[in-house]
Amino acid sequence: MPAETHHVRRRLIMDLLIYTIATFTITWVVVGLYIWDMDRVTPILGPMKLGSPTFYVAVYAPTAVSLALTAIRYGRAGLASLLGSVLRFRAPWLWIALSLLGYPLLWLIVALIQNAATGNLASFSFTPWVVTLPLLLVSARVFIDAGALGEELGWRGFALPRLLELTNARNASLLLGLIWGVWHLPAFFVGSMSQSGLAFVPFVATVIAFSVLMTWLFVHTRGSVFWAGIVPHTLFNLVPHAGIHPVGWITMAVALAVLVLGGKHLRGWKKPPKEIPQSALYASIGQSA
Repeated sequence: MPAETHHVRRRLIMDLLIYTIATFTITWVVVGLYIWDMDRVTPILGPMKLGSPTFYVAVYAPTAVSLALTAIRYGRAGLASLLGSVLRFRAPWLWIALSLLGYPLLWLIVALIQNAATGNLASFSFTPWVVTLPLLLVSARVFIDAGALGEELGWRGFALPRLLELTNARNASLLLGLIWGVWHLPAFFVGSMSQSGLAFVPFVATVIAFSVLMTWLFVHTRGSVFWAGIVPHTLFNLVPHAGIHPVGWITMAVALAVLVLGGKHLRGWKKPPKEIPQSALYASIGQSA
C-alpha cells in the first residue's frame, strides 16, 4: 500500500474512532445520569423527554461532534464539504422519489395485502398516508423530534463517507447500522423515551436494515445527506405517529433484497461515486494535515 494511501486510511480510521467515542460519551453520559438517579437529576437538569434541553443535548451529539471534529481536523474546507452534503439537492429523480415515497409506500402495499387477505379491502382507509402523514411532515413535530436533524449530519454526513473509503458499501451500511442502533441503548432504560417500550435486539436489527436502505440511497444521490439521511430518517420516525404500522421483519427482508440485488454499489464496491466531494477532501487535506 502506498504511503500516501496508508496515511489517508489511518486518518480516516482515527476520525471514526474519535467521532464514535465522543458521540457515545456525550449521549450515554447525559442519559446515563437519568438512569443512575432520575429523582435526583430531574430537578437539576429537567426531565429527559422530547422537547427538554437535555434531550436535545443527547440526541444532537452525532451532529455536534461531526461539526466540532470536522472544524478541528479539516477546517473551513471540511465544514463546507460537510454542510454542503446536507444542501446537495440535485439527484436523479428516481432516487428522490424513492427517498420521499419509498418507506410510506412500502407500508401502504403491506397494509393493502393484509386487508385483501382478511377480506377487509373495501373498508381500507388511505387517511394515514394521504392526510395524517403529510400533515405531520409540515407540522412543528419535524423540528421538535430531533432524530433526523440531530443525527444525520453525523451518521450519514461524517461517518458513512469515511466508511465507504475504508470498505465496500455493504460492510459500511451494516457496521454503521450496528453502531447507530447500539448508540440508542440508554434510551431503553428511561421510561420517558420512546424506545423504552421496545425490545432492544429487534430494534437494532431494524436500524441495521434501515441503514442498508439509506446507504443505497446515499450512493445513488451523490452523497446527499438530505435525500439519504434527513428525509428517510424523518419518515422512519413519523410513520408510526401517522397510524401506519411498520413490520420489522419486512424492513429486514427488503434490506436483504437490496444487499443481494442492489447492484455494484452493495456488492463489493469500494469507492464512493466521483460526485461525492467528501472523498476528494480526505486525499487533499489528509496529506497536509
